[in-house]
Amino acid sequence: MKNLFLALLCLLSTKVFAQDNGSISGKIIDSKTNQPLEYAGIILSGKADSTKKIGVVSNNLGVFTFATVTPGDYIIKVSVISYNPVMKNITVTTKPLNLGTIKLQEDAISLKDVAVNGRFSTATVKKDTVEFNAEAYKTRPNAAVEDLLKKLPGVTIDQDGSILVQGQKVTRLTVDGKDFFGTDPKTATKNLPADAIAKVQLIDSKTLEAKATGIDDGQREKVLNLTIKEDKKKGWFGNANLAGGTTDKYSGYLSANHFNKNLQFAVLGMTNNTNEASFGFDDLSSFSGGNIGNIFAPPAGGSFSINGNNGKVTVGGSGVFDNNAIGLYSTHSGGLNYSNSWGKNNKLAISGSYFTYFSSGLGNKLSNIQDLSSGDILRTLDNTDRNSDNQAHRFNFKAEYHPDSLTDVVLRPNVILNSTTNINNRFFNSSFDDTGKANDGTQYYNQHNFTPSLFGEFSILRRLANKKGSISIRLNGTQNTFNSDWLNRSLLTQYTNGSPTVTNINQEASQENAAKTYTGNVNYARQLNKKWSANVGYAYSKSITDATQLTYDYNPATGNYETVVPSLTNTFDNQNSLQIAGLGFIYTGKDWTYNFGVNAQESALDAKMFNNVGANTGNIEKTYYNLLPRLTVNFKNKANQTLVANYRASVNLPSVTDLQPVQNNTNPLYQRQGNPDLEARKSHRISVNFNTFSPDNNRYWNGYFLYNLAFDDIGNNITYNNGIQYVKPVNVDGNFYVRAGTYFGMPSKIKGLRMNYGANVFTERRTNFISDAKNITNRYEIGPNLNWSYDIEDKFNAGIFAYVGYTKVNNSLESAVDNKYFTLNNTLNLSYEFIKNLRIEADLNHIGSAGRADGFNNNYFLLNAGINKFIMERRITLSLKGFDILKQNTSIDRIVNSSRIEDVRYNNITRYFFLSLNYKLTKVGANKERNNPRSTVN
Repeated sequence: MKNLFLALLCLLSTKVFAQDNGSISGKIIDSKTNQPLEYAGIILSGKADSTKKIGVVSNNLGVFTFATVTPGDYIIKVSVISYNPVMKNITVTTKPLNLGTIKLQEDAISLKDVAVNGRFSTATVKKDTVEFNAEAYKTRPNAAVEDLLKKLPGVTIDQDGSILVQGQKVTRLTVDGKDFFGTDPKTATKNLPADAIAKVQLIDSKTLEAKATGIDDGQREKVLNLTIKEDKKKGWFGNANLAGGTTDKYSGYLSANHFNKNLQFAVLGMTNNTNEASFGFDDLSSFSGGNIGNIFAPPAGGSFSINGNNGKVTVGGSGVFDNNAIGLYSTHSGGLNYSNSWGKNNKLAISGSYFTYFSSGLGNKLSNIQDLSSGDILRTLDNTDRNSDNQAHRFNFKAEYHPDSLTDVVLRPNVILNSTTNINNRFFNSSFDDTGKANDGTQYYNQHNFTPSLFGEFSILRRLANKKGSISIRLNGTQNTFNSDWLNRSLLTQYTNGSPTVTNINQEASQENAAKTYTGNVNYARQLNKKWSANVGYAYSKSITDATQLTYDYNPATGNYETVVPSLTNTFDNQNSLQIAGLGFIYTGKDWTYNFGVNAQESALDAKMFNNVGANTGNIEKTYYNLLPRLTVNFKNKANQTLVANYRASVNLPSVTDLQPVQNNTNPLYQRQGNPDLEARKSHRISVNFNTFSPDNNRYWNGYFLYNLAFDDIGNNITYNNGIQYVKPVNVDGNFYVRAGTYFGMPSKIKGLRMNYGANVFTERRTNFISDAKNITNRYEIGPNLNWSYDIEDKFNAGIFAYVGYTKVNNSLESAVDNKYFTLNNTLNLSYEFIKNLRIEADLNHIGSAGRADGFNNNYFLLNAGINKFIMERRITLSLKGFDILKQNTSIDRIVNSSRIEDVRYNNITRYFFLSLNYKLTKVGANKERNNPRSTVN
């Protein structure tokens, strides 16, 4: 079913006829398929005075109604893009006039023009939704949904595949309103074919309570919904691909989907040794029920980071997923997704998925590190070879039951099993700028992690009669266990005034972090009058974490690891509890919604520490009381202009990782120990988003602003001993960051050319201590970009993306080195069908940087190109493709924080060629598929 945007002209009408005299109704359908046509535009003009016009649009059933029309003679016109218009002379009396079913025929010429001419309307705006007509945006044959999204105004795709809309991350993706492989957006965008999509809906989704009660609380999340074409819901669609190439490269891929009115079933499979992977931040967040830290925190304390690199998301320092980002590795993954509903109004709905992932790889990581020490700069060269194996299994399930129209019951359990082995061989040396060589050494580190986790949630919502409000109860629990054991052999030589001191470590250790969290909350919402409503809620949460680390020295006499190391052995039992009582009010006006209130919060921390012989070495008991205000303001008018402003205050207790007072020596050059004296972190967050969209000319403009200020934030106190960093977390005040950006998109007067422009700004202030001296790091980033696309019918597609980023880092300590550098990322895409059923494609990426350490400034061109031959009515594609044809591919990254600048280079895949066969699965129920006007696949 097609999006019918010409109907928006009806909204321009400002005059209406006299009232209470007559009515007109009817239904609009496609003459071939007999399917109803949604958003058809129906304009009623006076026959004697054509300046008098009113308009309506058809609903999702194709039905339209003019409720009050003055009796007389009129001309009614039905207009739908890609269909021949229909005009009729009618006479209205005081009796209702039913025009019956009006059938429209497709206009092939108009249809073709709609697909290529950017001057036609390609989107419409509903109450909380911007809806794009997918057929108006061309993609290459066999393209995935991700390629379609990149062409939409205001939508950007990060390196790891995360979707940003107006600078906000899309948190959930649905297909025809249902979850697809859980809620991870990338699973659908990377695997569903673009030509199966009818509409892309970007939704500012309300909360569950707001949807159920009709009381708008002003809260929103970014949700992406993909609607499947009607002809794809009558059978199977997808792709199967096999490829082999030079340097023993191979790849296999399968995506098969079966959708109908209520049923969704999908199969995914992938195997390759070309560094194609499938896990990202959303996968890890889903794995942990939103509690990544409980699963992926490193052993015995220490920090971890989440970074995107080369299209991968890594959890640095976790020993779980960080191996997957570097080097050469093979991936084998697959999964099943199922959802269905039964009964009147989908009384019972069930969805579930299973996903499994295996990877193994060999990687090399070369780092050039600059650390700020007291009065000097420490420079380190670190070379690590890594052998890694990983496997994961994820089970998602969701059941929704609606026993009556007033009650919703939801049960959602998830189970995750993850096992990882890393073997590192490492060589390093460090020197100070002024005092010379500090240390050198080697390390063999073999770690195995097993992290089972379980998450479950049960909720029930009961609406009050006459839509006067609701009461909801939610219970959830999370149980995560981090089991880790490792062998650490390191030889470290430290130089003091030129004299070497050798430290030989040969230890075996194990750690178990068992974390359980239970939460329950109840919320009561009540409509006070037409504009005012109120809500009151209470929530209680308790988290129990038992963290134990045992470390043994090697005993050469027995050949066993049996001598306990007291400083590296510790048991830490931690219990956190949280109580929140909240009161809020909501005012809903014509264009404005105000949601404001206050939460009274009690946070309690009770921790006990035990040494290696089980003796209690200390207790931590702290309780915090806070009043936390909140405010959300929403504005939206008929001109499709929206504004959302949000303020939140929050208090967060320190993690077990930061509190546990045991040293982590798994990195000989970076040894961290928790601090049991840490206070709770207090944050104030302000965000503003605005959006304006003109469907009549496809101009789009948005902007966003985010400010976060923290007190008693977590910083580090870093001391140095012969080049070894000893790190302890401490509380600091005044840390903040600001993110802001804007995006503008518009079609040009040149047929087929669309231009998009954007810019993002980031600045932050971070405080740390270096040998007890306070150092404030100020960081500034700015990154303008442009994105142009040019499409001529089905024959020629081109796109260009250009980005230049500038980063500047200043430090308050005089000894600290300030830094500034540039990052360039430019892409050119071309696709041309110069002979029928024969198409050439080319992608040229330019990656550049300046201002980094010697040997880490990269400036290279990555050229991928190929030729495709379509046969059997384009169901089979034979391709010959070359990757990194210029053989310039490198993998270089820069990581900057308050006290460190790290330039990293990884080994990577270079030039290879692929011969592949792609089979397009299109076993649909319809006898004949209409060619897709934005693609040459069908």
